[in-house]
Amino acid sequence: MATERKKSGTAALVLQMLISLVYGAMLIHMTIVLISGNFTNWPITLIVYLPQLVIIIASVVLQFILRIRHRAHTQEGSLLPLLFTFIALEATYIFPLYQEVTGVTLLSPIAVVMIARFAILGTSVIFVFAAIQFFGINNSRNRLYLTLSLLAAVFLSIAAPISTDSTGTTLFSSSNDAYIALTLVVMCIIAALTYAMAVVKDRATHTPGRAISYILLMSGNLISLGTDYISGTIAIILYLIGVAMLSVSSRQTF
Repeated sequence: MATERKKSGTAALVLQMLISLVYGAMLIHMTIVLISGNFTNWPITLIVYLPQLVIIIASVVLQFILRIRHRAHTQEGSLLPLLFTFIALEATYIFPLYQEVTGVTLLSPIAVVMIARFAILGTSVIFVFAAIQFFGINNSRNRLYLTLSLLAAVFLSIAAPISTDSTGTTLFSSSNDAYIALTLVVMCIIAALTYAMAVVKDRATHTPGRAISYILLMSGNLISLGTDYISGTIAIILYLIGVAMLSVSSRQTF
């Protein structure tokens, strides 16, 4: 089991590093195009991009810290490699912005929305299951339930209609996506309440700092889906604080 967990963690870390490199290169290219094209509002354009890039890089750094400095593992800690992989894949939703600025098409708009939907739904699902395991509900069927939930996320991502308009295909632009957004919020609330109840149930085992770190990571990641300056700034701050708290609180327990 330890070997399997180590291999999955290594694969997830490599994937996150590759995504970080690709998206970092896209950011540099997009910035050069914006500046050379004399776009006066180019910093505002990049606001959509930067929060997700910061979150990916912070996740990679956290994975390094956890693998190098922390040896013991909690039950919910086994889901972190998968969680951070899905968080990295969420950044797919900025592809339309890159394509609009540079004129380089990497994925079709519909494919972008489907992948981003699945990644965002999958991230929320994993947060919920991590909260359940943090609470202490661990049985042999958890992996089966998680797999079925992710398959349901795949179905919903593909089956929900996608809206297109003169500006292209965008995420959370239709009434169907409004229901998906509501589902994300509900799952995050369920996960947050589960973390809180776990601490109330047994503070000796479940440290408040660790529970708060997960809630901050989850909140920052959800808010990062916004496209304005305020939400982007809040998302970065919450996520970075969550990363720092999880690293510190995991020194003896991860």
